[in-house]
Amino acid sequence: MLKRNEKLIRTKLWQYLLPSVLLTAALQIGNVVDTILVGNILGTDAMSAVQIGMTVDNIMELPGYVLAVGGSIAAGMLLGRREREQADCVFSTTFLISVVCGVLFMLLSVFSPLFSRLLTGGDPLTDDVTAFVRVTLLGAPVFGIILQFINYVSVDNHPGIASAYVIVSNVINLTLDYLLLAFTPLGTAAAALSTILGYAIATVVLIPYFRSPKRMLHFTAPKKALSMSFKLALGTGLPTLLYMIFDTVRGLVLNMMIMRAIGSDAMAVFTVCDNILLIVEMLVGGIVGTLSSIGVVIYGEKDYYGVRVLAKNVLYYSYAVLVVFMVLLAVFTRQAAGIFGITDGPLLGMTVSSLRIFLFSLPFYLFNSFIMSYYQSTEKEKLSSLVTSLRNCVAVLPLAFLLVLLSGPGEEARLHALMIALILGDAVTVLAVTILRRCRYRGKDLFLLPAARDETALDISISPAIEETSRVPREIIAFGRRCGIDPEKVNLIAVAAEEMAVNIIRYGGRRVHSIDINLSVTPDSLILRTRDNGIPFDPTHYTVDSEAFEIHGIELVKRITDDIQYMRVLDLNNTTVEISLKPQEAEHG
Repeated sequence: MLKRNEKLIRTKLWQYLLPSVLLTAALQIGNVVDTILVGNILGTDAMSAVQIGMTVDNIMELPGYVLAVGGSIAAGMLLGRREREQADCVFSTTFLISVVCGVLFMLLSVFSPLFSRLLTGGDPLTDDVTAFVRVTLLGAPVFGIILQFINYVSVDNHPGIASAYVIVSNVINLTLDYLLLAFTPLGTAAAALSTILGYAIATVVLIPYFRSPKRMLHFTAPKKALSMSFKLALGTGLPTLLYMIFDTVRGLVLNMMIMRAIGSDAMAVFTVCDNILLIVEMLVGGIVGTLSSIGVVIYGEKDYYGVRVLAKNVLYYSYAVLVVFMVLLAVFTRQAAGIFGITDGPLLGMTVSSLRIFLFSLPFYLFNSFIMSYYQSTEKEKLSSLVTSLRNCVAVLPLAFLLVLLSGPGEEARLHALMIALILGDAVTVLAVTILRRCRYRGKDLFLLPAARDETALDISISPAIEETSRVPREIIAFGRRCGIDPEKVNLIAVAAEEMAVNIIRYGGRRVHSIDINLSVTPDSLILRTRDNGIPFDPTHYTVDSEAFEIHGIELVKRITDDIQYMRVLDLNNTTVEISLKPQEAEHG
């Protein structure tokens, strides 16, 4: 029995891992370094003002981010199912809606002073918050457009371009950050302006994507499919929508509670803790992010074996990185506080003690981030949404109010109570989701996937050697015999499988590491899928040079099968051939 191996999935994981990590790291490092520069150049009050103003930033990004994440996941699944036209429609629809929303938010910039007073309650930080919020809203269309491309380009065979864009934009952002903060009177507005300019200038990096022959997604007129595409993107993006809403509510409520019930020094400490989470996201978010770039496509192909392999590797690598980070943070806590401009006095002691408590929330935080992304990428949106609502709002806010209320007097005691509430909020989320999963999906493990093999599917891998190809038809014929399928049909699909494997080896080049072959049985047909990482080669556009060849393998496959389709997805050749199981009389009616 030929067994399915992990070679292609592991190769693809490593190919996408570095760009994904770089993309996430670049996205988060911009926010972290922004905060560090503001804290060191303008002071901790300005740093707190930026933290408060980020609430408006989160609201502004909500439509674009939700549609970008949900739309790219939906488009990835559609590409995996080879529904390219529908994927184009989702891409075009979400882009159009994001631009419209961006323009509307830009018009709301005239109300920036009002928004800032609502956020601060008239605190002296109000003017700094207003300056940050006004410029942020003016740049809303830029954010909306860029969020779309960052997510779609990663799914559409070009993760390197997405990460290169984010890296370049953040280099520009941080350079301008320092120059504008240090040498202009713009104040907190400089932090927002440098981000917008960085994103806008770096769009030149996206030009190779638009010119690439491997690009699958293209703009199209949504027409009547606009509503359906919007619903599909929004449905898939529901966990992201709830995450953005609850994260905004969480930030707003906690900020107000800290400012009114604990103190302004506690606000500075909480800002540091929030940025520690951004650093964690920077380190492990890219690893988890491969679930929404690779995972959605192979899940769309119903490659459950590959999804399971990918998910296990993501968990292993993420926790390995997190453990190293936690050890370093525990040892160098004072230095971590100093990075944000907190270097001495009572504020340093309060920051160090709070960070060491906060540290214990990180393992729970990572697990919740993993299952939220995993369940969203595998069409378990309700479970993913539950994780989001619990960890960002439903569990943590009541715990925060209760523990702060019951804590002893003094700013530090109340702040420590808040840190404990953050730990318990993530821990309660893990427990609640585990209980629900075991009650609702009895007998299923964490991944909630069908068995990798069953009586209606054959899933095998072979090495790129001609002698291996002769084993494929034997496996298929034996499988067909076990399933009781028409021997004539089985023989035809067996011949097609061998010819496709030979073609991959001959024309794939030295890049081919392994060939995955899947044969599935439906009531109406036999569907053969082959996948390899060779050079791009579309057999549907191949024609035989009759002067050089007689009947080539690809032409033979076309003659003996009823349908053949090809797509370059995840930078892999994916070819599907189909043979109808219907009697000839039924076919001709």
